[in-house]
Amino acid sequence: MEEYRRTKTTVSLINYHFVFCPRYRRKIFLDSKVELKHKLGTLRITKKSDKWIAQISVSIPTTQKTGLKVMGVDLGLKVPAVAVTDDEKVGFFGNGRQNKYKKRKFRSVRKALGTKKKINAIRNSKDKEQRWMEDQDHKVSRAIVNFAKENKISVIRLERLANIRQTTRTSRKNEKNLHTWSFYRLSQFIEYKAELEGIKVEYVNPAYTSQTCPKCSGKNKAQDRKYKCKCGLEKHRDIIGAMNIRYAPVVDGNSQSA
Repeated sequence: MEEYRRTKTTVSLINYHFVFCPRYRRKIFLDSKVELKHKLGTLRITKKSDKWIAQISVSIPTTQKTGLKVMGVDLGLKVPAVAVTDDEKVGFFGNGRQNKYKKRKFRSVRKALGTKKKINAIRNSKDKEQRWMEDQDHKVSRAIVNFAKENKISVIRLERLANIRQTTRTSRKNEKNLHTWSFYRLSQFIEYKAELEGIKVEYVNPAYTSQTCPKCSGKNKAQDRKYKCKCGLEKHRDIIGAMNIRYAPVVDGNSQSA
């Protein structure tokens, strides 16, 4: 790579670890070495908050796991995700209280900046919040897929997006959180990370999954975070949801649209 043409974007990832962007006439160095083990796809270069980001897509062959071990995952606001395997192992993921605190802090900063009419600072704050939220989703989705791998899960089941939105919209208190927390993005992160591990992701119709007792099939409404049935079963409400999602009817198709 000794010469560059302005009409093309030249990529060097093995020897120099940078991309050259003709439009801006500058080299953009990558933070770490990228090993070209798989087929390269498209390259997109973006600039955010004075930082250059090179995003490279790759095609990675996968082998789907065989077997019938299923895990249900319930997504929420107070607890970002709860997973239950078919042999009753439970995992809690994320920190809803921390997420709420951070988002309130970001809104508070923007409110103060708004009174001073600092438009660029407000925009930077929004970008920073979005990056932070996306990072949290990546961490939660990775932890969920790792949990599935440890328990030799072959199928992860999630709620269909439309039903998640409809459920959370019934609470006005959660309305602001709904606009800033993307269930869709988290489910997509889980889906693509699971696929790389050969784990299939299916979406289910979660009707009554939060009310149905997985032991006797009776219908009960949870009191705050606690679910209690007349048959004697008592558990965290999100555990009940994840238990029922495991065996809820699967909707047509293996993916969902935004």
